Amino acid sequence: MDIQIFNSLYLMSGYLKEFGFLAPFVAFGLFVLQAALPVFPYIILAAAGGLLFGFKMGFLLSWAGALVGASLAYWACRYAAADWTKRFIKKRFNYDIDKMDIGLAFWSILIARIIPVVPTPAINAAAAVTGVSFWNFFFSSALGKIPTAILYTGLGISIFKYQDIKLTLVIIGLILILAAFGYYGRRKYVH
Repeated sequence: MDIQIFNSLYLMSGYLKEFGFLAPFVAFGLFVLQAALPVFPYIILAAAGGLLFGFKMGFLLSWAGALVGASLAYWACRYAAADWTKRFIKKRFNYDIDKMDIGLAFWSILIARIIPVVPTPAINAAAAVTGVSFWNFFFSSALGKIPTAILYTGLGISIFKYQDIKLTLVIIGLILILAAFGYYGRRKYVH
């Protein structure tokens, strides 16, 4: 792993430790911020959460915080830009978003969340402006964020707390396999 990642993790861990008993609340707030406006990598924050709070609490903070942040971003985009975006797409591309098949939205969002290739803000904004219902967005996001929250929280614990290189390599391998299946599965259904 890159030395910069190690340094970032230690800096994030040190920053959170400074808050003492309030550290879980600060971490939750940072997860919300990261999901709405990703100004720092989710993997660093999730790994720091796993390292500082243990797997269960680290997972819960990373998953719930990311879900709350994504929901806030969804509503912000829905209120701020949905009507304008629909009009723009209709005028520019002669395509009516309201006639889009929303039935595929659940699976599209779920897959986009599981395979962290599509930026979170793009998923949030696209769902909001295309008329995907909030509950469809919420439940697909909730399920889709579970694998990355588990993997990144566990990755932080295995690399930095236990320094178990074999487990770390297995986790990284699982991430790569999941990404490969998603990539090839997407290609199969897109064409």
